[in-house]
Amino acid sequence: MVIGAALVCVAMWIKFDRPIDKIVIEGDLTLAEQAAMQKHIGGLELPGILSLVLPRLETQLQQMDWARRVDVRRRWPNQLVIYVYKESPVAQWDDHTFLSADGDILQLPDQYDQLPRLSAQLSSPRESMEIFRLLQQYAARQGLAILELAETAQGEWHVGFESGMVLRLGAVELEARMQRFLRAYNSIIQRQRRPVAYVDARYPGGVAVRYSEIDVAKFDALVPIQAQNWGQSNAVQETDGNLTDGR
Repeated sequence: MVIGAALVCVAMWIKFDRPIDKIVIEGDLTLAEQAAMQKHIGGLELPGILSLVLPRLETQLQQMDWARRVDVRRRWPNQLVIYVYKESPVAQWDDHTFLSADGDILQLPDQYDQLPRLSAQLSSPRESMEIFRLLQQYAARQGLAILELAETAQGEWHVGFESGMVLRLGAVELEARMQRFLRAYNSIIQRQRRPVAYVDARYPGGVAVRYSEIDVAKFDALVPIQAQNWGQSNAVQETDGNLTDGR
């Protein structure tokens, strides 16, 4: 009887352990990510629907670093349903890799050109992401968006904003310098309504502003006309010499 029951079980296993004929991939994936996942699955040897060890397959699929979590379920009689929870990129790291919110490097089949771009000569991706998230948190309070954050070989950080303005923060006291820049931006810089080339916040007691060359040229061209008008009206005006060089 025992042998007979065992034979019945084996026969039933063979009958129902069918080859997997269809794989359904679900999740918020792009077409390129769908194709990459299908290609990855195609390179795996899958046994029958009953013989398949689901946790092992999930581990194999999570080897794709952008697949944060993968859940695999059987669907009788011969299908697999794979749900992919992907890791969303937050920034570009170089031409072929991206960074997650935690600073993990992601190899993605798609390009996300609209994301901010980070680069660092000395700091790690994780350290760079921490700095980016801190600075963007402050910048957002003034409606500014960081499009680029770069560290030089000397360890100095440059911030590029959506408007084209560049902020030089240096290598130390980044948070304090960012706050000082934002105070100047809120009270003076944005009220000028003039294109800014860069702001240097490395000074201990303030910031230096360089307006764009086109705007400076227009300003310099107006100075002689204004001076002539002032002379004709016998008005005495004092101008800040720093304005003429755009700082």
